[in-house]
Amino acid sequence: MSKNFFEALHEIATDKGIPREYIEQIVESAMLSAFKKQYGMIDNVKVVFDREKNSVKVVSKKMVVKTVRNRAEEISQADAQKIVPNAEPGDDIEVEEDPLESFGRIAAQTAKQVIIQKIKEAEKNIIYDEFVDKEGDLINGFLQRKTKDAIYIDLGRTEGILPAREQSPLEHYKIGDRVKALILAVQKNSKGPSIILSRTHPRFIEKLFEMEIPEIYDGVVRIVNIVREPGMRTKVAVTSERDDVDSVGACVGMKGIRIQSIVREMEGEKIDVVEHFDDRKIMASNALTPAKVVEIVEKSDGGVIAVVDNDQKHLALGKAGHNVRLASRLCGFDIDIKTEDQYREFLSSSESRAIVEQLFSTPSDETPLSELPGLEARTIKLLENGGVFSVEDLVEKSLDELMSIDGIGEKTAKKIMEIIEESVDFDETEDEEEAETGEDKKEEEAVGEETSEEKETGDTGEATDADGAVKEE
Repeated sequence: MSKNFFEALHEIATDKGIPREYIEQIVESAMLSAFKKQYGMIDNVKVVFDREKNSVKVVSKKMVVKTVRNRAEEISQADAQKIVPNAEPGDDIEVEEDPLESFGRIAAQTAKQVIIQKIKEAEKNIIYDEFVDKEGDLINGFLQRKTKDAIYIDLGRTEGILPAREQSPLEHYKIGDRVKALILAVQKNSKGPSIILSRTHPRFIEKLFEMEIPEIYDGVVRIVNIVREPGMRTKVAVTSERDDVDSVGACVGMKGIRIQSIVREMEGEKIDVVEHFDDRKIMASNALTPAKVVEIVEKSDGGVIAVVDNDQKHLALGKAGHNVRLASRLCGFDIDIKTEDQYREFLSSSESRAIVEQLFSTPSDETPLSELPGLEARTIKLLENGGVFSVEDLVEKSLDELMSIDGIGEKTAKKIMEIIEESVDFDETEDEEEAETGEDKKEEEAVGEETSEEKETGDTGEATDADGAVKEE
């Protein structure tokens, strides 16, 4: 086979990034397919590569015969003796053939199609293997074309897809613009790997921080959580194990130079970097940045109330409530914004009293209401709002006191009383001890009275004797 054939193979392997050994496997498969197309069988055929001579040959084992009836398996004695001079009929010899000369037009076309198809498949697999290992990393490309639902980014050897849902509303691109994005997913399909990109995923923000802030890249500062509403605002909670490191200051940089480079990449989207605290009150206050919080009060349902000045309420809520929504997501619990006037009104409500009762209760010594069988969650909630947080509190309530709680009517109150009678074992021993103690006390009082009487009588007798003695004298 022509030397140029091997040069072409080497060039393809270099351009496509395909190992030369894999290219040779493709050629071998193509040659065998062409041979089968030409002769109908390949059991006696092998493909041999000679890398030193840059040649490839098809070697087939054939039987020497006087008259050839099957060219695929037989060779004439005269042709055989050109290869093996002493070849005789019945001998098996190996015959080397040049594929380009021995194959017909149809067989050659088959070989060509197989080579092209296999090279495309190999290229797809190599691209997939290359990008699947980069999932979650940033990549740069250039906008190649746009459609209604996505933009397509030229990544060099392939193109990436940036769907509309993964784009920020602030971003607008032109053909040829440089685009930095996160490799969100790599999927295989019949047309080749699909590289799905994103500029809205929280990990995109994390990777930008790693790229711009050495302390995060080195692990000195750690990102605890990231929440985002693309085009509106992003909140990032950071912390550091080292006391000498200001985690927020490291992210912002001198005069904000570090965070500004990230803001520019995000087309001006606001970014709040706050320090993470395990203390719920401090964390909630930090999360509501840029608003200033006067006080944080914990609620019985696990959320908190953030009290702010009247002029800070709009800032705390944010446009369409996005700031408080993001703050709640960052903390992992609900945050309710109230002004000082609204909070004063709240303090006089039953919900406020329930919160105070719960904060100052000692649940470790009491039985939760949830342990009463048959008591519904809705009823428990109403009881807690009314200041009843334990079974011990509940058994002390009368029917009228239960009915005075908001949301509990006569029917519900009676049902609660029935549940208490059926489920709560009252300590009779204590009652008996109290009764015995009462009887003992009565006996002691009776004995005390008798003693007093005897004492009084004795005193009187002594006085008489004394008087009598005096009189006698």
